[in-house]
Amino acid sequence: MVKRLFIVPLLLLMLVSSSYALDIVYPGDGTYVIHSDFLIIQAGPNVDGLTLDIAGEKSDLFDISGAEYKAAFGDFLIVQPSWAPGKNTVKVEAYKAGKKVSDKTTSFFFQNNPLEPPPQGFKRFVMHTPEQEAFCVGCHNMNPTPDQLEMVGEKNPCASCHKRMLNHKYVHGPAGAWQCAYCHDSKSRPAKYQPRSLNGDLCAECHEDIIEKFKASKLLHGPVAVSMCGICHDSHASDYPAQVVLPVNKLCLGCHEGVDKGPHVITGFTGKQHPLEGVPDPSRPQRDLACSGCHDPHSGSARYYFQGGVTSRMMLCQRCHQK
Repeated sequence: MVKRLFIVPLLLLMLVSSSYALDIVYPGDGTYVIHSDFLIIQAGPNVDGLTLDIAGEKSDLFDISGAEYKAAFGDFLIVQPSWAPGKNTVKVEAYKAGKKVSDKTTSFFFQNNPLEPPPQGFKRFVMHTPEQEAFCVGCHNMNPTPDQLEMVGEKNPCASCHKRMLNHKYVHGPAGAWQCAYCHDSKSRPAKYQPRSLNGDLCAECHEDIIEKFKASKLLHGPVAVSMCGICHDSHASDYPAQVVLPVNKLCLGCHEGVDKGPHVITGFTGKQHPLEGVPDPSRPQRDLACSGCHDPHSGSARYYFQGGVTSRMMLCQRCHQK
């Protein structure tokens, strides 16, 4: 009799806990993400409201109990926050009839600067695993056919979640045409849609002319020499020409630290530093001066990868200063 009295309350506790199951689907605890896009929560079938505490600021109650809401979203809450660079913590509290029934916390790292790796202990969040996709199958086609993956625009199954990736000024051709399956392998495992290659071999399939230029160059810039195009270029879209991941000078200074702290290309008689930005570039119409105006970011014939194939500093100056 004692054993029965012990087991029954335990079973009741398990049933109550499962009815208020709460999952933070994305971003996962202990992971890092590179986009500030979604916060996805599964509340459990009996929860009728949620509050969010993001960086110490608690939201009002999100009412998810209505029939219309349930028909559209089930027991999910999907919001579009803006994460702060670095570590973020989100606490979710679930309510039933005004009473708190469960809570959950996730801590993750938003890597908004691709040149600054996340701290040790944070691993890349991976969505397209069987465990993660199980959350999505109720609303999304998680097993599209090859023909469906070739569809353009809103009809492409990738667009339902990833279309915001293209909301930038400069969009890479295949991404803009929703040719996701050209670069991403739908059969990769354990996670689907991994890039077919993580180095420049994949880029070279289309950018053959650029690769031929590299082969003919005397010197290659470090990232180019090791085929790491993705260090500087976003393969989907960005707000900067050539889809570079940051403004040109900020990108260059991410590795070449301190170049902007001291004199750079001092003029002979005045001793003034040559401007590094903020003025028109005479060698490139309608472009402002930047590191890439003088230095080719990929390859060159001289130590500092001077533009135009020139090999001396005086020859470089004459590209703009012709008198």
